[in-house]
Amino acid sequence: MILDELVLHNFGVYRGRQRFELTPQSPDRPIVLIGAQNGSGKTTFLEGLQLAFFGPLAQAGLRGSVSYEDYLRRGINRSVAPEDGAEVQVTFRRVVSGREQVFCIRRAWSVQKDRLKEVFEVVVDGKLDRVLIDGWAEFVEEMLPPRIAPLFFFDGERIEQFADIDRSAAVIGTAVNALLGLDLVERLTLDLEVLERRKKAASVNKQARAVLTDSERAVHAAEDAAQTAYGAVGAARQVAERREAQAVRARQAFAAEGGDLFKAREELTAERARLAGAIDGVEKSLRTWAADCAPMLLAPQLIASVAAQGAEEAASADTRTILSHLAQRDARALEAMHTKGASPALIAALGAFFAEDCAALSAQAQVAGYLDLPSAAYGQLQGLMTDGLAAARAHQAELLGELDQLQAALDIVERKLAAIPAPEAIAPLLNAVALAEAELKTAQAALEDADAAYEAALREVTSLRSAYQGLLDKHVQHQLREEDAQRTIEHAARARATLAQFRRDVVRHHVHRLERLMLDALQQLLRKDDLVASVEIDPETFAITLRDGGWAPLPPEQLSAGERQLFAVALLWALAKASGQAAPTVIDTPLGRLDSTHRERLVERYFGRAGEQVILLSTDEEIDAKLYARLEPWLTRSFTIAYDAETRGSRVLPGYAFAAPDELEAA
Repeated sequence: MILDELVLHNFGVYRGRQRFELTPQSPDRPIVLIGAQNGSGKTTFLEGLQLAFFGPLAQAGLRGSVSYEDYLRRGINRSVAPEDGAEVQVTFRRVVSGREQVFCIRRAWSVQKDRLKEVFEVVVDGKLDRVLIDGWAEFVEEMLPPRIAPLFFFDGERIEQFADIDRSAAVIGTAVNALLGLDLVERLTLDLEVLERRKKAASVNKQARAVLTDSERAVHAAEDAAQTAYGAVGAARQVAERREAQAVRARQAFAAEGGDLFKAREELTAERARLAGAIDGVEKSLRTWAADCAPMLLAPQLIASVAAQGAEEAASADTRTILSHLAQRDARALEAMHTKGASPALIAALGAFFAEDCAALSAQAQVAGYLDLPSAAYGQLQGLMTDGLAAARAHQAELLGELDQLQAALDIVERKLAAIPAPEAIAPLLNAVALAEAELKTAQAALEDADAAYEAALREVTSLRSAYQGLLDKHVQHQLREEDAQRTIEHAARARATLAQFRRDVVRHHVHRLERLMLDALQQLLRKDDLVASVEIDPETFAITLRDGGWAPLPPEQLSAGERQLFAVALLWALAKASGQAAPTVIDTPLGRLDSTHRERLVERYFGRAGEQVILLSTDEEIDAKLYARLEPWLTRSFTIAYDAETRGSRVLPGYAFAAPDELEAA
């Protein structure tokens, strides 16, 4: 069977007539990808398919605990009048008696004068088929039985309930019974048991019959109570799932409004105080630096001029001291030469030389002095000029750099503190998180109580049935009055034994095939190729045992969360293959909480091989641009479901808007 088209008109979140073209282009490209944000209509797409095919026979999980009529009423888009109604229409192709036929099934409903009116039509090859309309339940039971539909139409997030190996036994048991039609065998076995009880009861005397009647009434009452308890478990589970979803949304809203920053506000406040103190310390160091020689940096040329003038004045003073000393020395020298009888010419020449030399030095000593610096001050000026000013500039740069770093860090902390919502703004979200978590705990406790009550009811049913059977067995042997009744009882018992043996043989054969299919699926999907070497399924209890490469049992707790989810996918994949039904595979939320490696495994090894037609309903956080590129070789077409706040409804757009960030914004 190949789905060609799905039309949703004013159904659920869809406003107006929205059309999905689903025909694969070729067997090598079986995948149709549909992207949507949460709440835009992915699950409604899946519900529309099941509603079109199965109507009131759809799985109870589709509509929860509400009746079929109430479900249809709620299915009409809230933005349209109830009398305008809603519609789902599916066109598909299927080979019947060697010839391909085109079917179009349509369910439309509206509320007229507070009464729901539903129209169901089946068109085959363009002609309305009234016979098929009347016998649709039998036709769809043969084509795609509702009890195995979850193997092909499933929610990727809900398959986590199959990821528990202990709970998966019940899934396999239910699926095997449905695939092999063993529910009919069980029904026949129960009918034979009822026949036996009636024949045995008919042969018991009045007093014993009264006791048996009371016991049978007690059994029926206990069975009714168990059924009620089972319904309570389902209702409690739905409430717990809704509360869990509400808690997740409350936590996400709290985080989106800055809740994480709000929790870290004390640390940020302390960091701001530390940075402010560090900045104050650096500023104090700058003030100390400014009070030292920093003012000298304002007039470097003046300081250089003062230093030069001081050097010239010092040199002039030294020259004047030397001239005074030379004048005394020259006079003594000339006098000594005269005493010793030197010639007058030599004395005159030497005197002229002394006079010329002193005149030259005297010219150097004529610098005007107005600084009159002491020697200590002149030494300080020289120190400033050599390395004092340079060291002051370096210290200034170091302090300013440290101040800039601290100020930048303080700015970041200030921005984070400014982004923290006010307590009065975050308080409602914080209270919402606390309330949602409290409600979740209450719902989980209620679910545990409901499970316990159901288990107690089942034990009571088992006990009363055992007591009733004991009464029958105690009196029947010696009170049988008719051979016909005895023969009936004997033959019924043999028939039940034969049916039981038949069931065991059929299940054992089918389970071995299922083991091979499941092992093949696991080895294709798991990242660790040698993690699972064998899959064993108990044909009686349907309990699954995984064995590793060393043939040792693999405990479930050794599997990661992603590996357990892939285990659930492999289970559904194997069951779908075992069913032999050529039905399309429709997966809502296909990647769930898998890590990147396991996601790539599903994309490369499962989606393209899950069937002749695979429809994926994904959010932007599941199949992103990278996984879209890996998926593209198997992709036949894609759509995006976009919610329009103005019209309060979703509409279908061509193309997958989440393949690139800019396309997501455009959608």
